[in-house]
Amino acid sequence: MSQTSLPHPTVLLHSLRISRESLSRRSKVAVGTGLLRLLLAEAIRNQPFDEAFYREANPDLDAAYRRGEIADLHEHFVKQGYLEGRVAVPPEVDEEFYLATYKDVREAMRRGDVASAREHYLRAGAAEGRLANPAQRPTADRWAAILAE
Repeated sequence: MSQTSLPHPTVLLHSLRISRESLSRRSKVAVGTGLLRLLLAEAIRNQPFDEAFYREANPDLDAAYRRGEIADLHEHFVKQGYLEGRVAVPPEVDEEFYLATYKDVREAMRRGDVASAREHYLRAGAAEGRLANPAQRPTADRWAAILAE
């Protein structure tokens, strides 16, 4: 089995101790941490990644990369960075939408606490579940429904 392929569904479901039928019910199952990390890594691996942005947005990682402590920044994002809340591509922040939607951010900018909607989104907004632009709404709503199950 290659690193990026999944085992046959029967094998995977057996390891999770669930049946195909149980997938159609709205129940919860326990998943081992190792398997969960592997499944997340495989999903994350296929997400867009901009190495130049990742280095710019994460000076600590850029320095570690230049010192040779991190061999591959994409692998870092896949295995650690995503779960640390790091962002892999420049977000498309619609400044007008963001400030109209999040009045607290507009006030924080007025006070000089943040320089821009983009800065706020990268520093806190994404982790708080805020939308960078209105086009994110359908995906955010879909994930909210899934995570609420």
